[in-house]
Amino acid sequence: MFYKLLSSLLILLCAASIRAQIKTSPDITAGDVAERISILASDSLEGRRTGQSGAEKAANYIASEFKRIKLQTLGANGYLQPYTFSEHALDTSVHALTHGVNVVGYIRGSDPKLADQTVIIGAHYDHLGYGGTFALDTVHAIHYGADDNASGTTGVLEIAENLANQNVKPKRSIVFITFSGEEEGLFGSGYFTDHPLVKLGDVQAMLNMDMIGRMQPDSTLIVEGLGSSPVFRELIDSLNHPREFHLKYFQTGTGPSDHAKFYAKDVPVLFFFTGFHEDYHRATDTKEKINNAGEANIAKYVESIALALANRDDKIPFTRSAGDTERKAASFGVYVGGVPDYGYEGDGLRISEIREHSPAEIAGLQKGDIIVQFDDMKIKNIYDYTNGLAKHHPGDLVQYKVIRGNKTITIPVVLGHRTTEH
Repeated sequence: MFYKLLSSLLILLCAASIRAQIKTSPDITAGDVAERISILASDSLEGRRTGQSGAEKAANYIASEFKRIKLQTLGANGYLQPYTFSEHALDTSVHALTHGVNVVGYIRGSDPKLADQTVIIGAHYDHLGYGGTFALDTVHAIHYGADDNASGTTGVLEIAENLANQNVKPKRSIVFITFSGEEEGLFGSGYFTDHPLVKLGDVQAMLNMDMIGRMQPDSTLIVEGLGSSPVFRELIDSLNHPREFHLKYFQTGTGPSDHAKFYAKDVPVLFFFTGFHEDYHRATDTKEKINNAGEANIAKYVESIALALANRDDKIPFTRSAGDTERKAASFGVYVGGVPDYGYEGDGLRISEIREHSPAEIAGLQKGDIIVQFDDMKIKNIYDYTNGLAKHHPGDLVQYKVIRGNKTITIPVVLGHRTTEH
């Protein structure tokens, strides 16, 4: 197994730039997580920016791994699903189309009656290259994206290899997809859902892993999408043993990651996430900061959920979480630039980061501020906040009431215009 892996890496990634470790078994282990992230977040992949050579190398590495573990292919291009998109709205100096590629493979289900139905496990493999528009720093350096989202891609590869080596296959087929174009605006997942390689009506659920590499000592795991099917809450609770994560639930299936495109097509979704941190969208998001053991446990947990969904006798129902229509409108309308702290459990919305040159920074909002009022609207959670944003337009002046330390202050903010889903 080692020689096959090393051979593919020598061909695709230039052997001098990476060093693979011996993979002793197909099991999901901390050592294997570290090995894969060291490849995906290496210098040779140059931040995996969609349309550039580093992302192409990453796609070839993922495809070579799918081939090595003997996943089956879908479509006319083997494991690859190429597409193009325009970045002109993001950067008016860019006029040529950007070339992206999704990498797709699957394990055929064992039940003849259910094998045409699928469970999708996905993650995006692209990142920011050398920085630029979406970076939260200004350095021109490799933005490694070890957590965002080499961690999720590693989870997909580890689950795929483990399941491919099991003698007993799940009843439904399991499809593994790694997307590009996520950072620019969910272009890869958008292309897949508009040009699906499986029938979306036969998808049992889509499980998305984005930034699962920073498990904290309290073992908090954020799970979004519970409102997209009534079976999810009981299922994920029942499988949370013996790992016993501190699960933080959100109902919505929308949001700035690839599951949102499936949710928009009425597919039940679950999104797994360990939270934002100070290295988010910075060159300092490196492999040394990954909690490899924590990620291995998350991958095992997601695998158990996927198997439970794949082996159910029934097709689970889809539901739309109340208020998602308004939240979706907000995501395409106004822009503030304060990144929500999804792990915050108190009243209000706490800001985990402030984007440079954003309306939030210009107005004086700060990291750690807790938004408790938006004009006359009380803010109890992120849903209240996004619903408030949905009722406004770029250029509106809004009075933010925030708790900063021991003080409550009011800050006027002029809302900006959002050009992407980030």
